Amino acid sequence: MDDVDAVVIGSGPNGLVAAALLARAGWRVTVLERSAVAGGAVHSGELTVPGYVHDTYSAFYGLLHCSPVLGELGLDKDLEWAHFPSPVAAAVSPQEVAVCHRDPEQTAAGLARRATTDGPAWASLYRWWCEVGTSFLTQMLGPVGAPGPGLAFARRARRQGLFDTTQMLLGPLEALCVERFSDPAARALVAAGASHADVPVDHPGSAPAAIILALAAQQVGMPVPVGGAGRLAAALARAATDAGAVIRTGTEVTRVVVERNRVTGVESADGSHVRARRAVLADTGPRALFHGLVGTDHLPARFLDGLARFRYGTGVFKVDLALDGPAPWTAPELAQTGVVHLTGDLDAMAQAAHEARRGIVPARPMLIVGQQTVADPSRAPAGGHTLWIETHVPPVPRQSGSWASSKDAFLDVVMQRLEDHAPGLGARVVGSAVRTPEDLERENPNLVGGDLGAGSSSLDQQLVFRPVPGWFRYGTPVKGLYLCSASTHPGGGVHGMAGHNCARRVLSDRRRRRI
Repeated sequence: MDDVDAVVIGSGPNGLVAAALLARAGWRVTVLERSAVAGGAVHSGELTVPGYVHDTYSAFYGLLHCSPVLGELGLDKDLEWAHFPSPVAAAVSPQEVAVCHRDPEQTAAGLARRATTDGPAWASLYRWWCEVGTSFLTQMLGPVGAPGPGLAFARRARRQGLFDTTQMLLGPLEALCVERFSDPAARALVAAGASHADVPVDHPGSAPAAIILALAAQQVGMPVPVGGAGRLAAALARAATDAGAVIRTGTEVTRVVVERNRVTGVESADGSHVRARRAVLADTGPRALFHGLVGTDHLPARFLDGLARFRYGTGVFKVDLALDGPAPWTAPELAQTGVVHLTGDLDAMAQAAHEARRGIVPARPMLIVGQQTVADPSRAPAGGHTLWIETHVPPVPRQSGSWASSKDAFLDVVMQRLEDHAPGLGARVVGSAVRTPEDLERENPNLVGGDLGAGSSSLDQQLVFRPVPGWFRYGTPVKGLYLCSASTHPGGGVHGMAGHNCARRVLSDRRRRRI
């Protein structure tokens, strides 16, 4: 039996960040990971043909570069980061394209060439971001209710008009886009971030995440680690082990041991037992933790009722392509872009999201297309390129009841959509890998229904409601047991802040002798 201060279940980015911070505080920490490699949904590999490195799940790390985790763990220095001349673009049609360049003035000038007033509108929105939005992001990444970031945001927002800012953030994203921009492509560029989540552009609460993604891309770009996402996973693991934590891969936790309503350790499938003197932190889904590992006998009825209302979002259909040359985009400005969003206009975005939420496989899906080799040619043989494609779909198609019978037909839809924007692309494909929501969950049980965000982005699944109403500060009804996954605030995305906030909470509770 091992005897440590804290056990971390799962080595996703949040689990590794939490382990590193606890170990730096002098705690003896053991991380237990069921997979053969640490990193969770931060992973890369040769998924198609030898020599082509693809990011298996997450791929672009703008939010990480806005997070204090980057500097605190030394990830800005321990890794080589590649940047794109143009971080993001959105395409309404093969010819109607709006591009976010690294230079905000160049972005504004490009939008102004399509519609005169859209250039100043982008510049105004970016000024808001620099003066108010960055403090909003700091507040959103930190613990719910933390007074410092909240007061800083309120002070800055008051100068810009507190009510105006609040209305903008609470309203539908569509309203913001239509009010401020006239060109459909410019509107799609602002709204493109909505294609990464499950909240349609015409729903209240759709604005904050999309605005953050669009303007963070303008501020810090869409950085990618040279060599693939696996390099980032290795750097996170190094930060934990350099601090003194021990990571045991190939070790699946099967039970969290609770005695007299206090966590005392964990048991693994290999029969080993690790005693946790102070805390257990779980980088897992809430239902997997409480129903699977803890057992409902240790939980109050009200907590279980709230847990039953926790919802996952739409799933992801993932395609990785190895190409023998660059993607032949109709719009030449897309050639140097990191992330190309094939969205259509706002109506098309709303329709695709509505279909996915209703269990219908989208007829014209929104495609998120990553071109990592544009910035990092080391990921492919000379002259070769990779494409990383995600699109939101139902976890299970309502009509067929399984992705096994829908996969091939939908892949044809995805490839035709790509071909419409890049004629001749199919002829450049030398290898492909396709995974459905069912495949993603099979590979990583935290990706329930293929939801990479670890829970819906709807308003009623955020802040004080995530993961269970009233239990939003990482603690649980079991003393010493904490949840630190993306199913807690601030949600999905590789920024590490759920693990960061949880570790700070654990240390604070220990100082106050609550654990």
